[in-house]
Amino acid sequence: MSVQYGFLAVLTQGAAYGSQLQNEFLMRAAHRRTLNAGQVYSTLDRMVEQGLVESAGETDDGLPLYALTPAGTTEATAWLTSGPTDARPDWDEMQDQVLVAASIAGADAAAVVADYRAAFAERIRELTHEADSRALLAANRAAELGARAAIEWLDEVAATLAAHPAALVQPRSPERPRRGRKPAAAG
Repeated sequence: MSVQYGFLAVLTQGAAYGSQLQNEFLMRAAHRRTLNAGQVYSTLDRMVEQGLVESAGETDDGLPLYALTPAGTTEATAWLTSGPTDARPDWDEMQDQVLVAASIAGADAAAVVADYRAAFAERIRELTHEADSRALLAANRAAELGARAAIEWLDEVAATLAAHPAALVQPRSPERPRRGRKPAAAG
C-alpha cells in the first residue's frame, strides 16, 4: 500500500505520468532500490478504479498524465499527516511514509514520526508482556530489538526535522524520465 500512498503524495505536487511517479517515489524513498514498471501501472490502474486518480490529459509525446481526485487528495493528506493507528507497524512502510512525508512541502512529517514512535513503543510494551515460553521469548526479543531500532531511527529523523524543518523537502525533479507507457490503442 505504501507505493499507492507514495504516488498519491507525489501527485499533491501536480499531475504526473507513470515513470515520473516511479522516479519521484524512488528518489524520496531512497531505501528502495527498484520499483517494477508493471507494479507502477497496475497501481495506477487500481487507483483509477478506486476513484483516487483520474486522467489529466497527456504529455506532448502522448504519455497519460494522472491527477488526484478529491478522494485522492483526502487520502494523500491523511497519509502525509498521520502514522499508523495499530501497534504492529511495518518497518518498510514506516520508512516509505516518513521519508516521503518529509520530502513533501506541507506534509506533517513530525506527526507521522510521532505516530510511528508511539506505535513502536506500544509494540515493545506488548512484546515484553507476551513472553511465556523460551521460543516465544526469543521471537519477542528479536521483534523488540527491531522496534527499538525503529524508535532510534525515528528519533534521529525527528531531531533532523526539529533542527531543519525543510531539510528533506524536495521539489519535483525537473529531469524527465525517458520511459513511460503509451495509452492503449482504441480498438
